[in-house]
Amino acid sequence: MEHNISPMQSSIDRLRPVRFGVVGVANTALGYTVILLGLAAGLGDVASNALGYAAGLALSYALNSRWTFRRNGSAKSLAVLKYFLTFIVAYSANLAIILYARTNGQGENPAVHLVAIGIYTALFYLGSATFVFGSGMPTARRYWPEGLVVISLFVSWALMLRMPLSHDVIWQMWIARQLIGGAKLYVDVLELNPPLWFWMAVPVEDIAQILGVSTGAAVVTAVMTFIALALTAMAAMIPDETAGRKAVLLSAAAVSMLLIPLADFAQREHLALIGALPYTILIARRANGVAVSPRLAVAVGALAAAGFALKHYFLLAPLLMELWLIFRLWRTWRPFRPETVVLAAAAAVYAVALLVFAPAYLRTIVPMLQTAYDGYNSRFLVQIFTPYVVIWVYAAIVFARYRKQLSSVSIAAGLAAVGFVLAYFVQQKGFRYHAIPATGLVFFGLCAMLELRERTAAAAIRGAVIVAVGSMPVLLAAYVGPYRNLNQEPILALLHDAKPGSPVLMLTANPSNIWPMIEDRGFVWPSRHFAFWMTIAMAKQLKATGHLSPALQVLADEVRTQTVDDLMCNPPDMILVDDLSRSKAGAFDLVDFFSKNEDFRQIFSHYDRRQVSENFTAYAKREGWQPEKKPHVCRRVF
Repeated sequence: MEHNISPMQSSIDRLRPVRFGVVGVANTALGYTVILLGLAAGLGDVASNALGYAAGLALSYALNSRWTFRRNGSAKSLAVLKYFLTFIVAYSANLAIILYARTNGQGENPAVHLVAIGIYTALFYLGSATFVFGSGMPTARRYWPEGLVVISLFVSWALMLRMPLSHDVIWQMWIARQLIGGAKLYVDVLELNPPLWFWMAVPVEDIAQILGVSTGAAVVTAVMTFIALALTAMAAMIPDETAGRKAVLLSAAAVSMLLIPLADFAQREHLALIGALPYTILIARRANGVAVSPRLAVAVGALAAAGFALKHYFLLAPLLMELWLIFRLWRTWRPFRPETVVLAAAAAVYAVALLVFAPAYLRTIVPMLQTAYDGYNSRFLVQIFTPYVVIWVYAAIVFARYRKQLSSVSIAAGLAAVGFVLAYFVQQKGFRYHAIPATGLVFFGLCAMLELRERTAAAAIRGAVIVAVGSMPVLLAAYVGPYRNLNQEPILALLHDAKPGSPVLMLTANPSNIWPMIEDRGFVWPSRHFAFWMTIAMAKQLKATGHLSPALQVLADEVRTQTVDDLMCNPPDMILVDDLSRSKAGAFDLVDFFSKNEDFRQIFSHYDRRQVSENFTAYAKREGWQPEKKPHVCRRVF
């Protein structure tokens, strides 16, 4: 017997996910409140968690059965059993996260419980809508790629929570801590990079301190949130794609954002990649003449702006995509779109903020960069002979060979990758993390070429070629693994007797020689410099000509004076010295360089040589010695 469904009833059915969400909010609020009360009462993680979910379970079944799905009748007892089984599965995932966090030093942390609630809610929704009340199977079949990505994100977050982070990221968060303590960027702390990356770090560090979680866990959680927003935006732009096609695009994007940047997780290039991926989808939709809601376009533009603004070189990527869009649309191209307005507005706001809140960057740092940063430049051949360039070349061959089969998504991703390749070479450093966005976009563009519905032999060959080349960056990322500092063992051997909380300094041009070990072991870094990077250019020039140019001489004197002030304010218990034999300049005596300053020579005379490990030498401060005078103002180091 057929039943006619009234328009009003149809409207009610469409509101079912909304009602489920309202129930979820009520369930979450009640459960989380009970958990917090349990923690406050000293019941511990497991007992508090169980009480919270028991209370939420009773409330959610009552509301979902009678309001969300409007199910009553003889099958009620069976629905209760199914509901309980669904709860067991979702709660098991929740409890796994809690126990994992507990074994990794994050026990009884409210933030961990809040994240665990998120995955519990997602799993419980899918189970209730399909298995318990049996009314959501078409929806589940259509949206299983999104559900799979959500679960993968939570699992990845749990596995990566205590992952080691690179020296650059640790320094970024160290600066954030100093800024929270009242330090002035580019005045009290002299950093080469523009301020946005450090401004981004301040709320992350602030939240970490408030919640009592580690800085690393806060960084991983913040970046995972950024990734989740990017994937959500991408999914929202491709609702008309088949489930299989969505699975390919979203999975490829997730791998690009999670695995390929693993060794340099949270670097600026990593954030740029995250912001760029949704923007490529948006540009592809524009190229195909598909409408995108203004609000969604604004959100995508905001995500992209956060990544592209980190370095001015990154603007090459959206510029190339826009040029292609002009060529593709020609007369119908419109320059003023929600995303372009957001990008332009963000650039203007950032420029004003830099002038108002960080004018010292232009006044102090830019001249330093112009004077000495070219000492870190690598020869073009050195930049080319890397595995990442090999991957780009193979990918370019695949794109060229199958250019007629390229989708708009692949073209947009490929052009963005070209922009980031140009940024890689323009920077002239050849650093590994500079290759992250180009490599991630190449992988995503290759995956977007896969066509699952085509069954011809030619399609099979094309798919095999794409998979073979696409697997290269994935295998390389898996081989490299998470960040590892090869200097950690010899440095920690030299610092064996140094106590946490004591000041430690290293005279070196390479920050990875001492970071992140300084932060990992809880030492105080007394210098306003990350490392004495400018000595590379000075060493090269001294070896070539025997003297420094006027500009380099002024900079050398400034760095010596700044270092003397830092040492007088916070005299290190130990000073480590790098002989620079493994640097771009070759061996160079940094003690002799700094001893051109009489005050430094006097200070260093109170340090005795203790131990040598590889190319590093440790000097210990004589017991009881303190500088006779200090600068008028000494900043507290946090």
